[in-house]
Amino acid sequence: MIKDKVRVRMAPTPSGFLHLGTAHTALFNWLFARHYGGKFILRIDDTDPKRYRKEYEEEILESLRWLGINWDEGPDIGGPFAPYRQSKRMATYWRYIKKLLDEGKAYRCYCSPEKLKSEREAALKKGIAPKYSGCCRYLTSEERREIEKKGRRGAVRLKVSPGPVSFIDPSRGKITVKAEDIGDFVIARSDNTALLATATTIDDIEMKITHTIRGEDYLNFVPKQILLYDALGKKAPVFAHLSFIYGPDGSKLSKRHGSTAVSDYRKNGYLSDALVNYLMLLGWSPKDDREILSLSQVVKLFKLEDVSDANPKFDLDKLTWLNGAYIRRKTDRELGKLLKPFTPKEIPSALLKKMVPLVKERIKKLTDFPELVSFLIKYQKPNKEDLVPKGKSSQETLAILSLIFGEMKKFSLKNWQANRMEKKLLQVADSTDWKRVSFFQTFRVAIAGGKTSPPLFGSIELLGKKETLNRLRKAMRFL
Repeated sequence: MIKDKVRVRMAPTPSGFLHLGTAHTALFNWLFARHYGGKFILRIDDTDPKRYRKEYEEEILESLRWLGINWDEGPDIGGPFAPYRQSKRMATYWRYIKKLLDEGKAYRCYCSPEKLKSEREAALKKGIAPKYSGCCRYLTSEERREIEKKGRRGAVRLKVSPGPVSFIDPSRGKITVKAEDIGDFVIARSDNTALLATATTIDDIEMKITHTIRGEDYLNFVPKQILLYDALGKKAPVFAHLSFIYGPDGSKLSKRHGSTAVSDYRKNGYLSDALVNYLMLLGWSPKDDREILSLSQVVKLFKLEDVSDANPKFDLDKLTWLNGAYIRRKTDRELGKLLKPFTPKEIPSALLKKMVPLVKERIKKLTDFPELVSFLIKYQKPNKEDLVPKGKSSQETLAILSLIFGEMKKFSLKNWQANRMEKKLLQVADSTDWKRVSFFQTFRVAIAGGKTSPPLFGSIELLGKKETLNRLRKAMRFL
């Protein structure tokens, strides 16, 4: 039973476009907050100027909005615990670190990188986990003054006492490590800037975060953070960790598996609700056979303890199938708006409106649209292999096309309607010794230039009588 008002956060580092894994983590945080009527906070980790790019931050925010993941507090909208940008919170971090120093819970370590490296290598040779020896922990005040007189500014380490450090991950259960295996760890650099684990802990304290939901790569951070919370006299949040998303080959999802940025899927014609639906099913399920669920449906069902610790695999075919299903659920008007950015400039809005019903059942991605309807804009010469069905000769095919041409010519402009033409041509097909599939394949190839197109008679209605007859003439001359 969750008693406290839920507050969760997402703290992306703007060193690249929004990754699917980061979007997945943000989504699960958002779902959890919305399920319990809590707050979802967006915080920007921009403390590394070498990696930070303003354009990446803007893209991350835009991609989250496109996915429908909105935040209650953040760098762009403010909130009661601003600033929501780590680069502007340095003074806050030092205030906490100085408090630990003043209370004797932390100390300066003046060991050189060479000495620390030597200690580490010695431990590895003995087959034990490397940790700091603690040699600077017991320096006297006089010894420290003498060292600092020489201009040496030490890093800050937290004093760690032996004993168990435990926490309960909602989906992984109880996890315990020995504090003595961690040793006194660094919480601030010699220039007084906080390390990531320290800054994150202090931010979470200041912003009253109740649940920290993030990737499993942060599992090793937790014991150190708990020790920091204890030293600061603060209650630690619930720590939950999501499994990595893996590629089809079982390795961690990366660019070698294809696009990993949310914006790439947007550009490639995927719908936001389809991508969100798919991400929701990576590590969580509604405990029934449903695969298509809206955000609002999942908000009612989502619980952290239902999140699996198994490694989900990203299946592009499954995502594409879901995308097609979502396309078919759109109204013609909604789909027309979505297709507009992918529509060739030669197609006016009025024509696009008529095309939408024809393509809805045939496209799986919005980017399929231009190729599917390209024949309506420009004539495409057919291949003889496609035009002449297997088992038929060119002369037999020419005769069928001549028959089709004659029948199509009989239709008046007033009766140039898909349903009327289809009904008549079905009768014509059945009056020949050709199978329907071969008859209409030849007809389709003559009109569309290939075996694939939107519904044939709907396409012919849009093409008009003059262009349809013209294409039939070209096909006959071709044979």
